[in-house]
Amino acid sequence: MSTIRSMPNGKHRVDIRKNYKFIQSKTFSTKEEASEWAESIDNKIEEILKLGPKKLKKISPDKVDELGGLDLFQKLGVQVEFITFKVLADKYMEQWTGKDENFIRRVGFWLSEFHDTPVKSIKSIHIEKVLDRYSVGPVNGYGSTKKKTNNTLNRMKAAISSVLAYGVDKRYLSKNVAKKVCYKAVDNKIERYLSDKERNNLLKACSESSWDKMYLLVLLGITTGMRKSELMKLRWPDINFDKGLAGLATTKNGSPRMNPIPLFVLDEMKKFRHIDDSYVFNNEKNPEKPYSFRDQWDKAREKAGLIGFRFHDLRHTAASYLVMNGATLHETAGILGHKSMQTTQRYAHLSTDHKIKLSERVMSSVFQGE
Repeated sequence: MSTIRSMPNGKHRVDIRKNYKFIQSKTFSTKEEASEWAESIDNKIEEILKLGPKKLKKISPDKVDELGGLDLFQKLGVQVEFITFKVLADKYMEQWTGKDENFIRRVGFWLSEFHDTPVKSIKSIHIEKVLDRYSVGPVNGYGSTKKKTNNTLNRMKAAISSVLAYGVDKRYLSKNVAKKVCYKAVDNKIERYLSDKERNNLLKACSESSWDKMYLLVLLGITTGMRKSELMKLRWPDINFDKGLAGLATTKNGSPRMNPIPLFVLDEMKKFRHIDDSYVFNNEKNPEKPYSFRDQWDKAREKAGLIGFRFHDLRHTAASYLVMNGATLHETAGILGHKSMQTTQRYAHLSTDHKIKLSERVMSSVFQGE
């Protein structure tokens, strides 16, 4: 119920009460303005009090603002709770069983943007605007200054989509707004790998690095195809020097595997061999943490003339060398730990090219004596 009082200064004050409890007040220059506002608030209060439990559960933050805001709801004793993105993301990650550290980083990216935002307030346009900013530079400390590809944007979008899909499944949300956001994917199945000359240049640069294990790390990456995360989690007990195997308990696809290590690489590893449980590539100041080698990697790439070459491309190099030297796609998938043959299929063209060159070389030699 509203009352309007004329003030000594000629203005008009509106007091809103409900069941004798003060709700709010506001002062206006004219009585007409005061009456219009009072009627508007009275109508909003009546609408709020008519909301049943089911409607309150489904009400959106926008609707709450339209009806006077969360403060008005609370003063009327009407409880409305909005789950924030942080709460939803935490709930999602508690049940997440994946191993991809990049996915964890991507969820962290969205937390930095939507931390305390009610999930019902997040719209597809908000997600698009964040990704537009991210496409050209860092956002809240995430990402580099270089322009991002559509594939990178889609991977980042997929992270928030997974969290929101969980929200829909648990009935915190009625729909997943991230589904409306889409960037046209670019075919990147043909991967970058090192030529013989590039490989030699890179290994030479690594051998001259300020970090004494830079050469070993890159050599392992090229010869085993292990992912960066797998290499950095390697501990000395994981290495079977007798059989030439690395036991990977946790991998990106969630399945453990035994990864072969060539004998000449084992010889290099023996130079650093420890009998304790420490990381192979440990941080000397904190042995329980892997070493951060970004600076050394960047310098080695630059010295070898491989600007733009990613550490992950060492894995593609290993796969390419295997296929080009006669390994079947199935064998290559087994060594690299591909969960799907579709992933390994990207190297099929290398197998075909190799067979064509092999056939040309052998048959030319037989028939033409070349």
